[in-house]
Amino acid sequence: MILLRLKSLNKTFNHFCALTDIDFSVGEGEIVGLVGPNGAGKTTLFNLISGRYKPSSGNILFKDIDITHLKPHAICRLGISRTFQSSRPFPGMSVLQNVMVGHVFGKRSSLHSRPENKQAAKELLDIVGIAHKADAPAGRLTLSEQRRLDLARALATRPKLLLLDEVAAGFSPVLVKQAVELINRVRKRGVTLLIIDHFLNLSLKVSDRLLALDHGEKIAEGPPHVVMRNPEVLRAYLGLRHESERD
Repeated sequence: MILLRLKSLNKTFNHFCALTDIDFSVGEGEIVGLVGPNGAGKTTLFNLISGRYKPSSGNILFKDIDITHLKPHAICRLGISRTFQSSRPFPGMSVLQNVMVGHVFGKRSSLHSRPENKQAAKELLDIVGIAHKADAPAGRLTLSEQRRLDLARALATRPKLLLLDEVAAGFSPVLVKQAVELINRVRKRGVTLLIIDHFLNLSLKVSDRLLALDHGEKIAEGPPHVVMRNPEVLRAYLGLRHESERD
């Protein structure tokens, strides 16, 4: 089943074309890595899907519902959640309260939720590995812990599709391994994932498919091992030319 479908999606800022004619779909249960060099249009694509930006033209369908012009909160309540490249906790609130905010935002609940909802928030903190920090101020978490909190808060909205923006950026190899395990745990909860990964330290390990962008255009799509041998992708990342282009 196709969960997300992008049709001829374009985004222009003044006279700059950030995305050009993007056609793409994500199947239910997939993990898809969105890759490309800086300025490729990856975060712009996330901003369009989540409703932060509106496309200049084209359509976005989620579960066959046209969400192109919906506001972010409406898109979230349909089942799409996201994290950001820079962690954005509420620093003066506890870690547990931060997750409860995600629950409230996603389902129009009261912050004074029932005990079972509070327990569900604690379980999410356990899933992401920071249950022991539940009562700590979110502003005191390390970068790695903040990214885990971002994930727990996004999961609290009960998404069907989760957009992860550079969730493992700056991680050591040990932390990347932990992130891989975490992503796989999230997938087992029935969540479909679209992951931005500029440095390829996570997406190559967890993705079923890759979508490669460069200068706002789709240059490759398919299994990771195929995409990463694509001449256009090699050129975008490494400046390498195909054999046929060499002197």
